[in-house]
Amino acid sequence: MSITLSSTLRRILRTRPMAIAVLERESGCKCWDHMDESLAGFCNEFDLNADSLLNRTTHLPRVEADTDWAAKPLYYLVDHLTQNHADFREREMPAIAEMLEAARLPAYPDGYVVKLLVQEFQHFRGEFLKHMDEEETFLFPKIMRNEACYRYRELGPEVYKGSVNLYLKLEIHKPEVEFKHMITSIREKLRNQLPHRPAAELAEKARAALESFEKRLLAHADLETDVLFPRAGRLEQERYEGSATGLSRFPGDQ
Repeated sequence: MSITLSSTLRRILRTRPMAIAVLERESGCKCWDHMDESLAGFCNEFDLNADSLLNRTTHLPRVEADTDWAAKPLYYLVDHLTQNHADFREREMPAIAEMLEAARLPAYPDGYVVKLLVQEFQHFRGEFLKHMDEEETFLFPKIMRNEACYRYRELGPEVYKGSVNLYLKLEIHKPEVEFKHMITSIREKLRNQLPHRPAAELAEKARAALESFEKRLLAHADLETDVLFPRAGRLEQERYEGSATGLSRFPGDQ
């Protein structure tokens, strides 16, 4: 998902949440009132060099997994999780699907088994894509807006657009755990139903890819549930209660 001068600020932050540091550096909290304006229009309104801002936005470094999250604003972690989503969506899941769909096996029984596994994986893929889209369109922007309210006391939280804590309460089933069970089910079926060559060779390759994907998915889920959600929930509650004294800035804020 590339960033251009015609991209809205909302689309830019969905692609690279770290861009908020660049946008805020140029306009303070004013960028938050122009989320649906194009980057070109935003630059024109605030008399900014559009090409320079685009270049700085598109060349932001990747946020590494070993970052000290407690020492950084939440948008660092949101950016890292969003980059994970891009990897899952554009690289890892398509590669697994292609591996299974490209299998050339006898129609029965191995070909039939693989066909069913492809259908099961595509169902998982569709559900996970919807989950990631929901996080990127509602949850992550909401968290970032709430956090910005600490940097800029004149900026108010968008209460009318929903609540992080309510969302997290409704998501008590932890979708990533359900997705883990789906992946485990597919791996076990590969192991148990395709024991003979040449299907066994495909099964082994697919299991290795699924295990790698599952490991990354669980690490991603742990960052959300153990780091992002507790901090974001406390931040929203404190802001809504008006108890933000001493918390107007987070370590690492510009």
